[in-house]
Amino acid sequence: MDSTLQNSLISLRRIIRATESSARELAKKADMATSELLTLQSVADNPGISPGELAKSLSLSPVTSTVILQKLESRGLIEKIRSTVDKRRLEVVLTEKGKHEVNDAPSSLQTRFAERFDQLQNWEQHLIASVLGRVTMLLGAESMDAAPILDIGELDKAAK
Repeated sequence: MDSTLQNSLISLRRIIRATESSARELAKKADMATSELLTLQSVADNPGISPGELAKSLSLSPVTSTVILQKLESRGLIEKIRSTVDKRRLEVVLTEKGKHEVNDAPSSLQTRFAERFDQLQNWEQHLIASVLGRVTMLLGAESMDAAPILDIGELDKAAK
């Protein structure tokens, strides 16, 4: 096997393992999936956001977002309330328990990646995005539905 190919495959495997490890660590420490934590963080950053706006901001399907919100609501981390301005509008807000979860949650792999990615020069960011797009094509995965969330498995899976 060519060393360039071998190094590329090793890098891909390391990315997969880092994603798996991070998801397991988050599930163990915070008892939630990455997608759930990111949803909580998004609600914290946008109090009163509608479920539809939330799904759109996280690039999740409405069905997946609904499943995640139901899980968070059943755990007492969020509430869906009627808008005081427009009674037809539902808004998602954190409960006190949800605020504590967001504050106490470990940093996700996605958060660490975003912080480091933001420190790169613009041309480096574009180069990485381009190369990753090309890798996706080489793997034949360009048509797979995917939200911009570093997690393993289905996004609506239960945290283990």
